[in-house]
Amino acid sequence: MKAARPRVCFVLPSLNGGGAERAAVHILNALDGNRWDRSMYLLQREGPYVTDVQRSINLVSASGGSRLRRWLELRRYLRAARPQLVVSFLSYFSVLTAARTACIGARVVFDQQTPMSAFLTDADYAWRGRWHRRAFAVATRIGYRRADAIVTTSAGVADDLVRAFGVPRGRIRVVHNPVDLDAIAAASNEPLALEHERAWSRPAIVAAGRLADAKNYPLLLQALAILRRTIQARLFILGRGDGEAAVREQIDRLGLGEAVVLCGFQPNPWKYIARADVFALTSRYEGFGNVLVEAMVCGVPVVATSSPGTREIVSVGTNGLLVERHEPDAVAAALERVLGDAAFRQRLALGARASAGRFALPTIAAAYDGVFRQVLTC
Repeated sequence: MKAARPRVCFVLPSLNGGGAERAAVHILNALDGNRWDRSMYLLQREGPYVTDVQRSINLVSASGGSRLRRWLELRRYLRAARPQLVVSFLSYFSVLTAARTACIGARVVFDQQTPMSAFLTDADYAWRGRWHRRAFAVATRIGYRRADAIVTTSAGVADDLVRAFGVPRGRIRVVHNPVDLDAIAAASNEPLALEHERAWSRPAIVAAGRLADAKNYPLLLQALAILRRTIQARLFILGRGDGEAAVREQIDRLGLGEAVVLCGFQPNPWKYIARADVFALTSRYEGFGNVLVEAMVCGVPVVATSSPGTREIVSVGTNGLLVERHEPDAVAAALERVLGDAAFRQRLALGARASAGRFALPTIAAAYDGVFRQVLTC
């Protein structure tokens, strides 16, 4: 008799356009459906990645209402579906308590995409206040010890959990986020929107990510203003967010109205990235930096501010440059080095494409498969 497939359920708040959400969809899609009985539970059924979930995956969502009502519905679902493994991307404490009180004996895994210390100081979230932050930090120390395992996207994220929150290192597994090399390569050949095609000029810098404090677009814009004293580059920004008004105000204040094009959220960012001379990421922090790998797949060199995640992706002088000082002159100097030297830029582009292979979706999916099976047998 054929053994029953272990049941795994990924739980997320929604599938809105963040790196964690896209990674979760990619990973669950890539897990072998012949080896796993796969499901995904959303506390809110919304976001651009909902349609990317494979039809063979049981996609379930709460009906709405208050936070308590959604928590109760999640617990009710877990009791009925009885997954052996519950994997939480965000909303960690809600998922942990729902799984434990469902009394189904499920193992619970947290998938940690960002360094928690930086996350707790993020200006976009309510817990940046002193008491909120302290309470959340205490909850982190307690809750993370009760998870059966924590998967982090980089060693830097793991180190932060151990150092700042006392999470036992033995509970942590480091698995990078995946990229679908073939899908990105195919999508990168699609034509741009006509308005952006007309606006395109070189040298071109592309940046992508939500318009939010953590992505630190003010730093990139200040660097661009310095760069344009010597190189008349144009910047194309892909993304939306609550910080858009502030970004537009800074563009006007720096006199960059003709130099910056805000392209909004793009379901296919790779067709823009592939046309860039350099991809720039000036985040205050990154747990991984999926978009850096995606730029490398497109054969585009990268310039990124140094943080726990970017340090594990960027090999300085091989596929891009890391900026240790998060300051405009340092970012501008790195961009000028890439844009001002065609031979160096070509070497980085070749190195970028070669570097991307270690993050290929089948490789990362196999690593997750191994971690999940290990957790189930512990």
